[in-house]
Amino acid sequence: MKKNILITILLVFIVMTCYAQEIKQDTLKDVSTIGVFDGKKITVGNFDISEVYKINEYCIFPMAISQSQVDSYKGKRVLVTGKLKIVEGNYHAAKTSTDGKIYEPYKEPDKKFIVRPVFILIYDAREPLKTN
Repeated sequence: MKKNILITILLVFIVMTCYAQEIKQDTLKDVSTIGVFDGKKITVGNFDISEVYKINEYCIFPMAISQSQVDSYKGKRVLVTGKLKIVEGNYHAAKTSTDGKIYEPYKEPDKKFIVRPVFILIYDAREPLKTN
């Protein structure tokens, strides 16, 4: 009986420790960037392919921004703030071809995503405001 209780307590401790590590790793940091939003979807990744909007080195999922927002911010200088999520690139081991060549291992670059983006238009004081 004591053995079963001890095993149960040990399992609960292990599960709680693993869960605590997952929460710690999933904590997202705040990020912001200023740039021109071109409003075009591009494909990123060689093996794990995603279609995203991109501003500077950051990616934004298409489902995180509505089409009307894309149209209104297209070609304009914006400040984008949100939470940073880094998706690690896949690693592919070295391969040997039939003629004996050894290809180097390849690791995709990590992709930086802005989750829950908030867009703010930025106007340069040197540029006149456009009025319709």
